[in-house]
Formats: sequence, structure tokens, C-alpha cells
Amino acid sequence: MERVDVEKWFRVHPPASRVEVKELLDRCESAVRRHAQEDAWLAARNYALQRAHEWEGEFGLAASEQFVTGEVCHELSWELAHHEPMVQPGAEDHLVGGSVRQALAPDEWEMIRPWVLGQAAAEEHRTWMEIVKFTNGRAREIVRRNRFTLDSGWDAAHQYTAIAAHVAQILSREYSLRAHPR
Repeated sequence: MERVDVEKWFRVHPPASRVEVKELLDRCESAVRRHAQEDAWLAARNYALQRAHEWEGEFGLAASEQFVTGEVCHELSWELAHHEPMVQPGAEDHLVGGSVRQALAPDEWEMIRPWVLGQAAAEEHRTWMEIVKFTNGRAREIVRRNRFTLDSGWDAAHQYTAIAAHVAQILSREYSLRAHPR
């Protein structure tokens, strides 16, 4: 369903309240876009934290921080590409926000729900692809900012899994910052 279909429906069935349809749909689109983007970044954050937790519990061999950072960013990127979340029916209230939902009568709400889910799915997919690309290209910046080296050794700080967990936590913080930009 496209926006023009929703607008046609509202021309035939004028809103019960004195709401301007164009303004309402603009606000709805904006809210859905914002919430779908936020949900995607938070899903990526949760996935990175889950992987960090898994890596923390494993034994690892000696490795350099630079090498592991590159591998983890590439691996997480690949995993994220294959674990894209889907917008679930029932999330419409969260996606549009209370003010938009309250401005509509029950029959009007039922009419735009499929459109809202379609908009959210498209935006979340676009954002997820952005997350995958962001993750894959993040290694150099993480290495530079954290001053990671090519040194390796048998101490706990230079084990592959410890470094991988640390990099996943760094990525999760970055995802969280992008979910809530201020």
C-alpha cells in the first residue's frame, strides 16, 4: 500500500476529527521513519552485545588488536546481514506515536496500519543495510581511536576472544549513539 492509496481512502472517507490528512500522514511518516531507524540500531546493539557475551566465555589464542578488530568488524557485518530483524505486526502504535494514533478513529487506524507496517519495514531494511556497511568499514576508525597495535602475546589482554568481545562492545556503544542521536 502506498501513501496515495491512503490519501484516496481519506478523500472518500473524510476523517472523523478535524485533522488535516496531509499533515497527519507527514507526521506519521516522520515518526515511523524515526522509530524504525532507532529500532534497527538498537537491534544491532543488542546483537553486538550478545556476541560480546559469547566471546567473553570462550578461550582464545594470542592475537593482535588490529587483526582481531578487522576480523570482528567483517564477521559482525556478515552476521548482521544475515540476521535482519523484521517489523512485527502489533508494533504500529510504537511506530507512529500516541498523538497520531489518538487523532484517528478506529476504522481510520485499521486502514493505515498496513501502510505503517510497510513504511516501517522499508525504512528498517534501509537502515539495516546502512548498519551492515557501517560495521564492515569501522575497523580502521576503531583501531585508530583506541590505538590498537599489531602486538600479540599470551597475556589475557591479547587473546582473540577478549579483543573480539571488547570490539563488539565498542560497536554496541556506537550503535546506541546512532539510535539516539542528539
